[in-house]
Amino acid sequence: MRFDRRITWRLTALLVLLISAALLVSGCQTSAEKQEEAKSAGIQAMNKGDYKKAVEMFDEALKSSEGTVSGDEIDICLYKAAAQYNMDDIKGAIKTYTALLEYDDKDSDPYFLRGSVYLKSGEKTAGIDDYKEAIKRDEKNYDLYIAIYENLKKMNFEKEGEEFLNIALEKSGDSAEDSLGRGRIYTLLKQYDAAETAFEKAYDKGQEDAKIYLADMYLAEGKENECDKILDELKDKDNLSSLACNAIASMELKRGNPEEALVYVNMGLDKFSVKNKRELLKNRVAAYEYMGQFNEAFTCAMEFLQQYPQDVDMAREVSFLSTRV
Repeated sequence: MRFDRRITWRLTALLVLLISAALLVSGCQTSAEKQEEAKSAGIQAMNKGDYKKAVEMFDEALKSSEGTVSGDEIDICLYKAAAQYNMDDIKGAIKTYTALLEYDDKDSDPYFLRGSVYLKSGEKTAGIDDYKEAIKRDEKNYDLYIAIYENLKKMNFEKEGEEFLNIALEKSGDSAEDSLGRGRIYTLLKQYDAAETAFEKAYDKGQEDAKIYLADMYLAEGKENECDKILDELKDKDNLSSLACNAIASMELKRGNPEEALVYVNMGLDKFSVKNKRELLKNRVAAYEYMGQFNEAFTCAMEFLQQYPQDVDMAREVSFLSTRV
């Protein structure tokens, strides 16, 4: 009988433990669900242009984190900062990006994003200082150097932007990727002979995309016949990558051919593997806008924001397009 009681006691203790564990798991799931609901509500508010409501919901989502910081919380902070920026709460956006810097001492994005906010708010020195910190964290990221250059150029600080391009050249190595990056930077610096050499070297080392950038360089240089030769060669291929499709679309937009650009945007989006979906979707909006089809442009811009709600430039574009539909 004592043996049976001992078994009964153990079974009871085990049942209590299982119930407690289940309650703990249930509690965690509830917090995660609350966070996801608040985050989704914030994104929906952003898509509607209600940035104040979006910030409130993102704050609610962050409260559900129970003091933990993971990729989800960082993602929510990025959304929150974008909403703050779009409601002209510059100080709030800067504060949010600053908080992100405390969570991760390796990611370059918070420095780049905060620097961009500083720059657009007229604080040139603070913006450039943040850009310098960003490239310290990601020294071989050519896209980062180019994005910094383009931001500075938009604000009429092209000379300062070129300084970052030259830093990238100093850090460049001898791989195929380095040669490709070097060619892109030489193109922006209008050093076309050096760019052509770099692209040819990259292509010889197996970077097939170098041909695309070479065509773009010819277009920038005003050599449309040379550009056409490469584009015709590329267009004859059956296995164009989504990157190649987007590059062709971008060049067709530059040449004033939005209908042709849209063909290649859609072709790129239909690929099995689409690593550059964001860029393709942006070019789709640009093509419709170029054609004067503002309803379609607005619809596509809203679809873009549903997937990338933290993109402040597209949020501003939606505000503009809403006045045209």
